[in-house]
Amino acid sequence: MKSVAAGILLQGDATQTDVYAPQDFLLCEDNEPKEIGDAVYYSLHSPRLPSRILGLRVHKQADGTPSAYPNQKTSHVYVQDVIAHFQPSKMSASFKLETQDPSSAMKPGCPTAKPPGGVCIECLTGDRRINLTSIQSFLMNGHSLTVERDLPDATLEDFVQTSSSLQSLDCLNYDRQVCVLLLQILVGSQHLYISGSATELKPRKIFLLWPKRLKEQAGNTQEQDTNRLKVDMECEKAEEKGKIQKLWRTHGSPRVVLTPLSSAPTVPHPFTYMKSQIEGIIRYCLHSQESLTSSVSGPTLPKSSYRKGLFYLASLLHCGRDVADMVVILQVILWGPRPPVFDHRCLTTTTVHNWLTIKRALLVMKLAERGLIQDQSALDWEDCLWIQYLSSTDPEAILSMTSQLWLALNAG
Repeated sequence: MKSVAAGILLQGDATQTDVYAPQDFLLCEDNEPKEIGDAVYYSLHSPRLPSRILGLRVHKQADGTPSAYPNQKTSHVYVQDVIAHFQPSKMSASFKLETQDPSSAMKPGCPTAKPPGGVCIECLTGDRRINLTSIQSFLMNGHSLTVERDLPDATLEDFVQTSSSLQSLDCLNYDRQVCVLLLQILVGSQHLYISGSATELKPRKIFLLWPKRLKEQAGNTQEQDTNRLKVDMECEKAEEKGKIQKLWRTHGSPRVVLTPLSSAPTVPHPFTYMKSQIEGIIRYCLHSQESLTSSVSGPTLPKSSYRKGLFYLASLLHCGRDVADMVVILQVILWGPRPPVFDHRCLTTTTVHNWLTIKRALLVMKLAERGLIQDQSALDWEDCLWIQYLSSTDPEAILSMTSQLWLALNAG
């Protein structure tokens, strides 16, 4: 898990003291703008960061200086990391005026209405005389740019809104997916709170992404990347509402990325505010299915153990419980020990320790098998979360949370 995190966090590739110029970044081939939430993104690569796909966030022209980005003291896999920020200079603006015909400042037929992010996608590359492989073309057109470590694929809002069929036909799978995403949101929010930062936990601002790498890779990695590229192309051609679930089926669970705020919100109790936002996220993810099932005639479907656990988790947010406890509860909900497996009255630290020993032994066998059989697919992000849980969680914490969860799920 540490090696996976190190790869995501640019360790060995870049440091926070590195200085970059616009010419260090090139747009990827066949690049199309993507509207993700309230932002417009392009995919980038850089010779200084080999094998990586980066995100280029294009800011609107009106007051082209975005709010300041906070300096991250420590990078985190669930927190967006800004590699570089560029603003259009006066020289760029004068160059644009001299070289660009005013009549071609916008492409013909470009709509005047702008998307939520304030950037007209059709107008971003209006100057055809500029080399569009470099991000300098955007600076010439007066846009501020942010190069980010992660290029998102979707938002939490997209996930909920496009999973309506899954919610009605396979609610167990949907509820489990919500648990996987919420676990990451909890860990990322806790990291930001401890480091003195904050994030806005709104569905449109919580990003989901699947791993991406450049094509110039050798061996199995190249084959996997080619398969990912094919799936992405199929997803683009398919209906938008099926894209996220298709990626989930083919590449496993996504990684969540939160965007830190430039300054912490001015609220009396930041920790309470953070927990209220997390509760809002739980209600948002579950409310859509509640509305869906209530509108369907016929008997009400029983709630899954995942959904019961999520409602229990939401109730704990009012009780002053620590986020670390809620993280362990979610891990127990996802990976056990399952309450029916053990009688909670006989559940002891020794029992949990033995359960962990068996699970860890099976995990070692599974990883060894993957190492011997080379054509197996790579571990997805949930596999990494599961490995981290089995290898580092304290048996006492698992015992306590499992007992509480058993009582909660069987209450009434």
